[in-house]
Amino acid sequence: MAGPRLNKGIQDAADLRRLAEEKLRLAKGGFQKPPPDQDARRLVHELQVHQIELQMQNNELRQSRDELEAANIELDAFNHTLAHDLRQHLMTINGYCQVIQSLDSTERAEKTTEYLEEIYQGSLAMSRLIDTLLDFSSVANGEVHRQSVDLSAIAKSLVKEQILAADACRCTFHVTPGIRADADPDLLRVVLNNLIGNAYKYAGNRAGVVIEFGVTSVDGKRACFVRDNGPGFDMAYADRLFLPFQRLPGTALEGHGIGLATVERIVRRHGGRVWAESEKGQGATFFFTLD
Repeated sequence: MAGPRLNKGIQDAADLRRLAEEKLRLAKGGFQKPPPDQDARRLVHELQVHQIELQMQNNELRQSRDELEAANIELDAFNHTLAHDLRQHLMTINGYCQVIQSLDSTERAEKTTEYLEEIYQGSLAMSRLIDTLLDFSSVANGEVHRQSVDLSAIAKSLVKEQILAADACRCTFHVTPGIRADADPDLLRVVLNNLIGNAYKYAGNRAGVVIEFGVTSVDGKRACFVRDNGPGFDMAYADRLFLPFQRLPGTALEGHGIGLATVERIVRRHGGRVWAESEKGQGATFFFTLD
């Protein structure tokens, strides 16, 4: 895509130079016979239009470059962590296979079943990781089907599921009614499921946990949020929260650390942005906007 844009930019630059030289000759009296005023105005207008178009193309090229750089950084982190996780599971499987091979007939009869179970669990872990990556890819690249969505209704249904699936009765959930958006309902359900689920998981066994879904105004734009009064986190790690496979230091929760990366990708595909604010020991708030 950058190639055609660049070629067009070069051609426009040549046209701008020609028009500028024409204007300069006009200003210096380079014409034997001054052109009519309407021709002069036309030249100035064309020059201004070309300048605007060239500026827009430069902005598009700059945006494409920034997006490419961000994608490369994300891909590097993604590949590094993926290779590490897959290698770890493969080493476990390989290790148990070597142990089985080294056993004598008596030990093999006693230990094989136990070791095969470990091998099986390692293969399941690899399968879950691959499924997670496929889900992430589907969310990142699938079509966005926008419609009027009742986000409050989605949040309430997710809260009910959370209560049924775990001992979430120790939590108090507040959902502001009537929050609607023009968005893909399935993708926004993924967003809210991750944000509400994370708030609950990171609350741990604390008593008096309160999780809230609401809406506010940030810089004159409507922003939805999920807020909790859990342990919070150090804002020094805020920029890495939404990268794939990233976890807060000191946490040991299940999963692959890809939930917030999925949230960021969905929100970005809706033309919005997501960010988090927190103070250690004072809970956290995750905001997102939708264009």
